[in-house]
Amino acid sequence: MQDRRLLYRQFQENFPIESLKDMTLDEYTNLDKASSFCYWLESKTSVLGSIWGGSAYKFGIFKFNNTPTDNNSMYSHDESYSWYSRLGNTAEEAFALVKNTIVEIAQSAQRADWTKIEDLEAEKVLWPVAIWKIAFLYSDERLLPIYDKDGWLVPLAEHFGLSTANKSSRAELYEYLLSQKGDKDLYAFYDELLKIMSMRKKKVWLYAPGENACMWDECRLSETMRLGWDIENLLDFDTRDELAKRLQEEYGNQTSYRNDSLALWQFVHEINIGDIVYVKKGTNKIIGCGVVESEYYFDENLSTYQHLRKVNWTHTGEWDCPLRKLPLKTLTDISKNTDLVKSLNDMVVNNNVATSSEAISGRNYWWLVANPKIWSIANMQVGTIQDYTLYNDNGNRRRIFQNFLDAKEGDMVIGYESTPTKQIVALAEIAKPNDGKLIYIRKTESLPVPIDYSTIKSIPELAGMEYMKNQQGSFFKLKEEEYNIIMDIIRDDNPVRAEQKNDIYDEESFLNDVFIDKSQYARLKSLLLTKKNVILQGAPGVGKTFVAKRLAYSILGEVDKSHVEFVQFHQSYTYEDFIMGFRPNEEGGFYLKRGIFYNFCKKAKADPDSKYFFIIDEINRGNLSKIFGELLMLIENDYRGESIKLAYSDELFDVPRNLYIIGMMNTADRSLAMIDYALRRRFSFFDMIPAFQTEGFKAYQKKLDNKQFDNIIDGIVKLNEVISNDDSLGQGFCIGHSYFCNQKKVNIEWLQNVINYDILPMLKEYWFDDIKQYEQQSNILKALLK
Repeated sequence: MQDRRLLYRQFQENFPIESLKDMTLDEYTNLDKASSFCYWLESKTSVLGSIWGGSAYKFGIFKFNNTPTDNNSMYSHDESYSWYSRLGNTAEEAFALVKNTIVEIAQSAQRADWTKIEDLEAEKVLWPVAIWKIAFLYSDERLLPIYDKDGWLVPLAEHFGLSTANKSSRAELYEYLLSQKGDKDLYAFYDELLKIMSMRKKKVWLYAPGENACMWDECRLSETMRLGWDIENLLDFDTRDELAKRLQEEYGNQTSYRNDSLALWQFVHEINIGDIVYVKKGTNKIIGCGVVESEYYFDENLSTYQHLRKVNWTHTGEWDCPLRKLPLKTLTDISKNTDLVKSLNDMVVNNNVATSSEAISGRNYWWLVANPKIWSIANMQVGTIQDYTLYNDNGNRRRIFQNFLDAKEGDMVIGYESTPTKQIVALAEIAKPNDGKLIYIRKTESLPVPIDYSTIKSIPELAGMEYMKNQQGSFFKLKEEEYNIIMDIIRDDNPVRAEQKNDIYDEESFLNDVFIDKSQYARLKSLLLTKKNVILQGAPGVGKTFVAKRLAYSILGEVDKSHVEFVQFHQSYTYEDFIMGFRPNEEGGFYLKRGIFYNFCKKAKADPDSKYFFIIDEINRGNLSKIFGELLMLIENDYRGESIKLAYSDELFDVPRNLYIIGMMNTADRSLAMIDYALRRRFSFFDMIPAFQTEGFKAYQKKLDNKQFDNIIDGIVKLNEVISNDDSLGQGFCIGHSYFCNQKKVNIEWLQNVINYDILPMLKEYWFDDIKQYEQQSNILKALLK
């Protein structure tokens, strides 16, 4: 770990932030790799998070050995350099843009302005991995050395229990993961994350080497597993789905050939070193278990064209699997079938057949349809038992009556709501079998992100579901493989949250973090709990977002991010994004997609004993009437819990009483229209003002104990008086305190950057029509920096 910190310092010594603006193109990228910025970024500091792979275009511009031969209009080149055409007509123009971006990244990282870096990512000058590697190297180690968002940050956050990981920004993912670090050293925690990802990549496979003993004997004696078809061209397909589609087109219902071909593709592309392999024989026997030790290879000495992998067969014998029927395919990934994996592990590794048999013997799987016009499984609380009659109101047996008779205690149930909802909304289990009149179903889990029927319908492997064949009825049997496929889809959007103890966060914690006094906090809390909707309004830098999240945590009593949702409005944000709307699908049709507020309301409604907080940044940037639509009435306190039909789905919907909305509004943005009056009367408005005079900020200032910092703060206070007294501005344009917060000691360069690159550009915008006033106030601040 010390070596990594030494390397971190060496990078900054070689490329100090103040020298970046003077960096030359040759210093940035050259063929003497040891001296270039790009070499250090990618290779020299690879132990500080790898960005290997992909293309050299990740750096925007690079020097090449051989002149590019392609004529792709995306790229330009001269005799030495190649670059993205969009960056400029010459290498010098392209590098100027690249260098300016790097300077902005480094400066933003120093002041922990992650939002600015996300904005730079959207400009696409550099690849995101390069952007965030640079950010880490200039962040004083306030980020993690992980730069792949979808491949690493999202699954790691999901591992620790962040259900909204795939919808979170990079800054939110970094913040969440670092909150799991505790007192651990950054690089020790980083190593733990690498191990977690290594374990996540391991899979468990069920492998059938052939029905005859000879084939298994060959595998066992040669310590290999093998698949032998002369169809090498199948390995050219990049994805399994692409291959499956092609095989369906060419071979239709020739199931055996299609399955064998897919098995070969999996064998080559999906099996990793360290994966576990269980060997099956027939439909219910296991004859071996081992660990994959090599990538795939060919043995030219064999008479047939064979793909092989070395496997350490740790267990051989013969075991009768308690499942009624194992999957029939040659090669099956059973990683997510936790019951089967546990069964096989107990049986083979732990030699515990009885326990395994008792765990899953005879379990059935069911698809339960609830008609929301009659009853809603989504609105049931977890743990509630719902009885269900075997006979309808006319005394007739319910459709597929045998299913009601076959249901046994412990069977797993997928809870689906029919028209107009048409979503999987819950998981359940059979609490008690039928007593001749009723069966009893216990809800075990609400799904914060319901699964649309259109998603299930589009999967070929589910086309044979009993429900798909005839939807007349309410209780349908699922095959185990169908249940597992559906559960995979459910878990993609609703991962199991790891049990963890949240940090306590109370009123005292809030007052320690936020520079307002106790009476203001009490008033703000009371407003939110009473009105249910509050807008924090104020100038930039008064900490509106900071306060919003911590207000929610203080009411919850703990830092529970699963009870807080965050969204930012903008001029293109719509009802379809917020509530629901139709989106195109791959088949050229449309499907109904539920929005973030719809899903969060459902999540809150399923947990009525807890409070949930929906935070909207820049609330006045959106067209509020269009975004909220018919819900404009339902968010009002007096109408909470009352239902209205939604425009797109015709379903009855309500905003639950345990959901609270906190909006933030920038009062210094001239480009924004006044907030809609109809929405204004539904919110309480709380003014956030600069906190330089509060006891909390004064204590913070005293702790820093820096005369120049004190002078700057005094200057800002006086500047705010000028702004407040200006008829064209007013108090809503004052400079906020958050520009000067979160420092353990005063760094003069940081202080200069805040004044020169944050405060002065804003003043220039304020007094765009009064240059004399701008220059006067600018000179005063600049003098305080000397």
